[in-house]
Amino acid sequence: MGPAIAEFWAKLPLELIERILDLLVDDYGQDPAYQWTTLRYIARRQMRHIERHFWHQWVPNLTITLYSGPRCQVDYKLSSHINEDGFETGRVIFQTPGTSLSNSLNKGDIRALWDHYSFENRVAHLRLGEGLLNHGMTGGYIVNDTDIVDLKIEDDGLGILFDWRQTFDALLREEVMMRRLQTEMALDRKKQLEAERRWPPFPRIQRLALVKHFVLDIQMAKRVMVQKHRLKRHDPSGQAKLGCFTHESRHLHKQPLPPLPPASELRRACCSICSRHTGPSIFEVVSCEESVVLSLEDWQRLSKEELLDLYAEAYGWNCYRRLGQENNVEWQQTSKSDWLTVCSSSTEKLHSAHRWNPWF
Repeated sequence: MGPAIAEFWAKLPLELIERILDLLVDDYGQDPAYQWTTLRYIARRQMRHIERHFWHQWVPNLTITLYSGPRCQVDYKLSSHINEDGFETGRVIFQTPGTSLSNSLNKGDIRALWDHYSFENRVAHLRLGEGLLNHGMTGGYIVNDTDIVDLKIEDDGLGILFDWRQTFDALLREEVMMRRLQTEMALDRKKQLEAERRWPPFPRIQRLALVKHFVLDIQMAKRVMVQKHRLKRHDPSGQAKLGCFTHESRHLHKQPLPPLPPASELRRACCSICSRHTGPSIFEVVSCEESVVLSLEDWQRLSKEELLDLYAEAYGWNCYRRLGQENNVEWQQTSKSDWLTVCSSSTEKLHSAHRWNPWF
C-alpha cells in the first residue's frame, strides 16, 4: 500500500474500516487463496482481520488425511477443545477419533506412519473446503501435499499439533501459483490451436477442447512445475527427492524414474493394487478428486445441462489416460456415456465428494 493510501486509510472512522474489510472478505468468500495471499496484505489491520476470519471459517474446514496403503484413509479435523490461544500462538490441534480406525490399523500403526512423514514422503495430504468451495461443486475444493509446518505428533498418534498460519501460507501460495501457470498454459494452447487452424469456432466446442487439454496436460503439468519449484526452495543442491513422482502415478506426472528394484516378496496374483503397500501420490488424488471443469472461465454461468456434459467429458478423458487407452477415442466416448447414464441424479453428480479410490 502506498503512503498516500495508507494515510487516507488511517483517517477513516474505525466503524467504516471494519465495514469495508467485512465487504472485502464477503466478496471473495469463495476464494480463500486470494483472501490469504492478497487481501491479507492490504493493511496491518486487514491482516489481523483476515486471519481472524480464517481462524473461524477455514481452519475448521481444513482436513488432513493420513494414508495407510491403498485402502485406509484417516482424517484429522480441528479439535473440539479449541480455544482462542491457538489464534494468538499460531498453534492448533487436529484430532481423529479412535473409533474411526479400521481393524487392520491401530494406534501404533498410525504413530509409525506419522514418524515417516517428511519432505520426501508425504503420507498425508491437505484438503480445504470440501463441500464448500466453488459452491459445493464436485471436485471444487483445494487439495495438495504441501508441508504441515512445525508438525508434532501426540504419543498415541490420534492428535497432531502444527502451525496453522504457515501451513495455510504454504497451501494457498502454491494454489495461486498453479492458477497462474494454468492460465498461461491454457492461453499458449489456444494460440497454438489457432495458429494451426484447429481452434473451434463455437464457445461450447471450445470449452470441450479446453477440458480435454486440462485433463491430458495442464492439470498435471502445472503440479509438476510447482513440485520442482518446491524442491528447489527446499534443497537448492538437488540432493533431496520428490516422493510424489511414483511409478504408480507415472502415467500422470510423466517424469523419468529409475527402474524398480526386484520385489522383496511375491505379489498376489489378483492385481497390482492388492500388492500395493503405499498410499497415493498427490497426482493420483488429484486425478480422482479435482474437477478441471471448474477451471473454465465463467463456469458459473453455464447451464446444468452443459456442466453435466463437461463433467462427463472430463471423466472420459480421465479414463482414457488412466486405463492405458491412449489413441482410443472411442473408449473416451464410451466412458463419457457411462458417466452420463449412471444411476444417480444430476444434482448428486454435480454436488458430491469423491475421495481417491485405487479401483477407480
